[in-house]
Amino acid sequence: MVSMALSLKIILILGSGFVLFYVIYNAIKSKMNIRYAILWISWSLIVLLLGIFPGAAEFFSRLIGIESVTNFVFLVMIALLFVFNYYTYVKMSTLEEHDKKLNYELAVTKKKLEEYEKKQ
Repeated sequence: MVSMALSLKIILILGSGFVLFYVIYNAIKSKMNIRYAILWISWSLIVLLLGIFPGAAEFFSRLIGIESVTNFVFLVMIALLFVFNYYTYVKMSTLEEHDKKLNYELAVTKKKLEEYEKKQ
């Protein structure tokens, strides 16, 4: 017997459906990078599947020893948020390195421009 509350099922289905359509809309309008859109679409599909098929959530919660299906859903949500957070920090780190390189190149270019102007 699946012990997920009806209200939780409805919230999962409606919330993930809204996120799914909003992300697809933003991806189509080119407001969102396709890599990030894929992450968010994957997240909303996982949550949507948990809402539509609560038996799967019950199966996996029993498989790993969690008594409440709701706790398993929260565990999945927290795990997905950790993955998103990690991905964001990796992207932020690469952007910081890229920013450092651009600042260095800008400084070198300014110095060369100043030297060129002094010669003129």
